[in-house]
Amino acid sequence: MPSVSDFTAMAISQHGGDQLLARLSEPASITDTEANVTQYDQVMTTKLVLAYAAGLQIIHRARPAGLADRSVDIACGPGHFTLCLARFLDYRTITGVDLSLPMVEIANQNARKLGLADRVTFRAGDATNLFDLRDNACDLATFTDAAHHMPDLAAVARVISEMNRVTRPEGLVVIMDLVRLRTAALTERYVNCLGHDYVQRGLPAFFDDFRNSMYAAWTAKELREAIPRDTDRTWCHIVPRGLPTIQIVLGLPAGRKKPFLRSGVPWPPNECPVPKEMGFDWRMVRVTLACACKTLI
Repeated sequence: MPSVSDFTAMAISQHGGDQLLARLSEPASITDTEANVTQYDQVMTTKLVLAYAAGLQIIHRARPAGLADRSVDIACGPGHFTLCLARFLDYRTITGVDLSLPMVEIANQNARKLGLADRVTFRAGDATNLFDLRDNACDLATFTDAAHHMPDLAAVARVISEMNRVTRPEGLVVIMDLVRLRTAALTERYVNCLGHDYVQRGLPAFFDDFRNSMYAAWTAKELREAIPRDTDRTWCHIVPRGLPTIQIVLGLPAGRKKPFLRSGVPWPPNECPVPKEMGFDWRMVRVTLACACKTLI
């Protein structure tokens, strides 16, 4: 398990100079192969669950009261985060959209296993064109751990514009993704440090995906460029100060300057989705986000 000193050393390296690592796009169609789909379906037992829990907590703290009717989760993969929106945040009707048909098939199976198929459905679709969702149809639109899959920033901007279109003016838009680090050496150190968990769990394809994703991720500056400027929403960009390996963009209702309306977590005691053996990591994530830089756009 990475120690505080490990993260401190990496944070110092991250802030040691200019951005030197250029973006490398991911291999094509990685989410359609059997190994990738099967291993990605085990994310709730890996360190990725920390990011999911952080996303759920952020939505809980940021969403307006009383708006929990319909939500859409874009690039949903096997659907675990989508299903968490029903389990922990009580959204009544949820649609998960993913370009990969094998992922959608697994996601629908997961919904049936949890007894949530009456509230959560999954379909194949293009994240840049949510054609079957009318304007202002949703209280929440999410795009989690997937912006780095897009081929360029123009595609990311189209996704965010579609999220804005289908979300009610008083609703919430949430984008959460990785951050590309400053150098290749730092990236390799970080990937091997956190990815050791994937190797231990016998998920080599998932480890390779993690490495590819870190090289394909957008810097905080790049992702900010994809945020639309022609909307009435207030956009808030949240980036950790030390080692910024995740970043969050919140699309808030127009005129709202305060990103968070409440504290706490959306699950009862002893029902946290993070396994107990990751308790230290979860505390670190919460402290990191509490101290993050929050920029209104």
